[in-house]
Amino acid sequence: MQIIPFLQNSKWLSRRKIASLIQNGQIFLNNEKLESFKSELKNWDTLTIIDDEWNKENITISEKSETPKWKLIIFNKPKWYVVSKSDPHNSTIYELLPDKFKNRYYIGRLDKNSRWLVLLTDTPSLVHQFEHPRFQIEKEYLIQLSTPFKFEDKQKVKSWIIDEWEQLKFLDIQPTQNPLTYKVILNEWKKRHIRRVIKKLWYNLIDLQRIKEAQYTLPNDLPEGQWRYA
Repeated sequence: MQIIPFLQNSKWLSRRKIASLIQNGQIFLNNEKLESFKSELKNWDTLTIIDDEWNKENITISEKSETPKWKLIIFNKPKWYVVSKSDPHNSTIYELLPDKFKNRYYIGRLDKNSRWLVLLTDTPSLVHQFEHPRFQIEKEYLIQLSTPFKFEDKQKVKSWIIDEWEQLKFLDIQPTQNPLTYKVILNEWKKRHIRRVIKKLWYNLIDLQRIKEAQYTLPNDLPEGQWRYA
């Protein structure tokens, strides 16, 4: 198997993150620094990954190392529903889901006024892998503003914005073909992250939609309020 698909699916690393680790000499194959993005993994190879905090993880490749088949659900969240098991004041996404999914764990919240992609799983450890800052899982959003985003603000959001004693930033923000609509990429997860950054820069956010999380994207033909297996 190739190294990039393996790390994407087993460690939930983005292509961008894998490329960065290889370029910085933080991935070793059989104790030799990995040089090629196209390296093939074979049974009994040893893959060593050193993260940005210089923690070391060794993985021995075997037939059991194939991409795990997680039981993930993709849900298209509408506005006005909260991502929570219960809420005394609001309707929750579980009211829209079949009873058989009531015990599923959601991966990352979307606030009541935001919509689209929410992943649910029956595996608690998977929630940790998606949400812990160490793994730097990339998430993509579409935001609509009331006024154009200024070019000079791009560097601000890619460095740090301080709000409520927290450091917030975007990995990137890009224009789209639709006027006043921009794609935002994050690799960290803090409460109301995008809304707080946009507000701090004095923009008015009209709409916020999550469209991608790790390698999972929202299908174009999945209506709001509906679900399907990933």
